[in-house]
Amino acid sequence: MLKVVIVGANHAGLATARYLLESGKPLEITLIDKNDSSLGYIAGATPLLIGKKIPSYKSFFSADIETIAKQVTHFYTNSEVIKIDFGCKRIFARENKGRRFNFKYDKLVLATGSSQQDLLVENSELNGIYKMKSLKEALLINQKLSTRNCRNVAVIGGGYIGVEMAEAFQLRNKNVRLFEIKDHVLNTHYDKEFAQLAQRKLSENGIELQVGEEIVRFEGRNGKLTGIITRQASYPVDMAILAIGFLPNTQLGRNYLTCFTNGAYVVNSAQQTSDPDVYAVGDCATSYSKTLKDQMVDFSVANALRGSYAAAKSIVDEKVISDGTVMTNAVKIYGLNFFATGLTTEKAHKYGIEIEYVDHEDWVLLPAMLNNNKAKIRLIYTKMDRRLVGAQVCSKADLSGNVSALTLAVQKEMTIDELSFSKFFFYPYFNLPNDLLIKAAQASESR
Repeated sequence: MLKVVIVGANHAGLATARYLLESGKPLEITLIDKNDSSLGYIAGATPLLIGKKIPSYKSFFSADIETIAKQVTHFYTNSEVIKIDFGCKRIFARENKGRRFNFKYDKLVLATGSSQQDLLVENSELNGIYKMKSLKEALLINQKLSTRNCRNVAVIGGGYIGVEMAEAFQLRNKNVRLFEIKDHVLNTHYDKEFAQLAQRKLSENGIELQVGEEIVRFEGRNGKLTGIITRQASYPVDMAILAIGFLPNTQLGRNYLTCFTNGAYVVNSAQQTSDPDVYAVGDCATSYSKTLKDQMVDFSVANALRGSYAAAKSIVDEKVISDGTVMTNAVKIYGLNFFATGLTTEKAHKYGIEIEYVDHEDWVLLPAMLNNNKAKIRLIYTKMDRRLVGAQVCSKADLSGNVSALTLAVQKEMTIDELSFSKFFFYPYFNLPNDLLIKAAQASESR
């Protein structure tokens, strides 16, 4: 019987186990993780928990842990893998209590995830500075917010997680400052014009934006955080949240397996590493970008699940078609929805891709309809062959379905002209007779 060992019971690891079980093939499946709680916790629940938009975090798990634990052959928790002998295909592990054990594998799946980056400045070890990927950290933050001496909160990093956390803290009646070293927030997924809409919404709701400011050190007293010093000014702070990005956890295999520039394991379309019997899924693995035509790392739950499906299919010798992926994002800021897929204009220029773009703004529904909203859309396409490589949308309306369609269009390398002649349904409760996306694409014809 084929022995499959999965290191890491996070989204990607649990999904791989579930897909393998669903295959119905005779397998000996072993799951191992260094934790025993919060396995499969979706960190996207943390801003909702902090902002008291949900009563409990307990429904925000990506898998039924108890069911999977009963169905797999072995499930080791509180057990850390300390070494892998790739030549002999053997795992060496240690329980938290100290007992050591080892076992063989035929196929190995590395689902070791990622860790939040530290801000490497003076006094970064002070109490009151938190990360927020784990459930344990989220609960500590929530507890700290309830104390009387926590009034001034700093969020460091203006990505979508930082922006969502800033709103959550403001909803808890805290004085919030959002620090971003670049000249606008949300710069990974959105162009400056869209980011400015987000910044305006944040400012209108009382969040102080410190954009373009570099933090040089933290200040403290008796081991506790009291302030932040940037190159421009100093600010009183009772608590700081780091949201400055992630790095793959690849210590176990980086000296044996081929790695990407940021340390992630380089994988093929079946999620196989440079060792064909070793797979990597989730945040510790690369993905092939359809827009960049190169490897990248997509730190998202959706991408983790996609890679897990491909790995499981390959392990049981079932073919899966995976020709690349597209980074997609969504964030809600005080009721204003932002959606993005593919490249921004800035990223396209950075990679030397000659692009053009078209902006279009219109009502989402017929003007006579009640509860109507406007939407701003940007379509980005290559100058030479007019292939769609990115899109951004902003509206109070839920246009997630439109962005899913645009994501598929970018992934399938549709041209903007093909989009302009696509057929969409029409019903007054949902869209315009000539859909927003079609009208936006047709606006490019005059360029």
